[in-house]
Amino acid sequence: MKKLIIGFVLLLIFAYLKKPKESKCSYIPYFQKLNTIIKNEYGGAAHAVLDLDRLNHNIHQIQKNIGNKFQLRIVTKSLPSLDLIDYIMQRANTKKLMVFSETFTKELLEKYKNDSLDILLGKPLPIEAVKRLSENPKWEQIQWLIDTDTRLTEYLALAKEKNQRLKIAIEINVGLQRGGLDTPEKLEKIIKFILSNSDYLELTGLMGYDGHVPYVPFYINKEKAIAKAFKQTQETYNKFVAVIAASYSENELKKMTFNSGGSKTYFRYKEYTGKMWVNDIAMGSGFVAPYDFSELYAKGHLPALFLVSPILKKIENAKLPHVERLSKLINWWNPNLYNSYFMLGGGWAGETIAPTGLYRNTFWDSEPKTVKNILPNQSILSSSKESHLEVGDYVFTNPWEGDALLYFRKILCYQSHQIVGQWNNFEGGN
Repeated sequence: MKKLIIGFVLLLIFAYLKKPKESKCSYIPYFQKLNTIIKNEYGGAAHAVLDLDRLNHNIHQIQKNIGNKFQLRIVTKSLPSLDLIDYIMQRANTKKLMVFSETFTKELLEKYKNDSLDILLGKPLPIEAVKRLSENPKWEQIQWLIDTDTRLTEYLALAKEKNQRLKIAIEINVGLQRGGLDTPEKLEKIIKFILSNSDYLELTGLMGYDGHVPYVPFYINKEKAIAKAFKQTQETYNKFVAVIAASYSENELKKMTFNSGGSKTYFRYKEYTGKMWVNDIAMGSGFVAPYDFSELYAKGHLPALFLVSPILKKIENAKLPHVERLSKLINWWNPNLYNSYFMLGGGWAGETIAPTGLYRNTFWDSEPKTVKNILPNQSILSSSKESHLEVGDYVFTNPWEGDALLYFRKILCYQSHQIVGQWNNFEGGN
């Protein structure tokens, strides 16, 4: 009995030592202002909110970090709004786009039917999708991405059927191991095929995504390991370009697109001092700097996109299902569970960033990196008594990816401390 009592006392001491500290729940001035404006003008609904001042700032940082040596290509997948893409194109002075879906390509061709775009596919499209897109007279603007000789043969057959000369970009594997040609020797075979069918096929360049570089394993010096991986990527890329240089003139090479880069590596290109053929850098999420790209904050980026949801219900002295009688004890042990807030929506793929002091109730939502929720249409967060949140106040989520815009049909545009308009999101589906 004595041992049992000692064990129980030790358990109580351990529980007390692990007792979470009470957090005060409040907005910083930026989100306090934004909360008031949204409540007054667009209350009672969830929204995607884009801070145009911050977006402009990020565009400027991207241009500064890229420099004059490279062309900037906008990755539309991570910015799924024609209005947003148009704004960035004008602000960044580029008409180069990377597109990943048939439907988005179709919408872009229709929107810019009287204008000229440089569209590079970010992944190969099945021949059936290409046939549908070929009905648009502007389909010749597209650089079609090829990853195998089999796919290229299919594209050639369509080009002959349409009596059209297709622009062909080759996907190469520079270390990501996600497909594409993995040896320069395979590229030699592709080039011979293109040159022997030059009435219907035109080589316009390469696409070698370097998305693996920031995730290289390291033991002591992470930055050194990343720099080494980046160097290896460029050396691999150069070997592929050398194959092209054996069959094309220097002037022809200068006109080609040698695409790479991404939001997590784009700034490394300007800093790199080795030999480099890459001249075209792709950027998407970095424009709005979502949560999974927070390392860009050190490069001057600011988070510009927020998913917001109003509090639908506020329950004080909250109870948990099945253990209602223990709720007071639970709320004492973790005072941050005292208030429960059910949102009108929420549960999105992102991190709650405002107000500070909100607590993720793991009874309802046990996985921190998931959108799973017992009540996905009424996402729940908790707080201590030290909170002045009320029904109608907004909770702000920084999405993990810019792609999260697809949750909504509209974007609220925020600038100079006011909502200045609304943009449409991409509605074409995938």
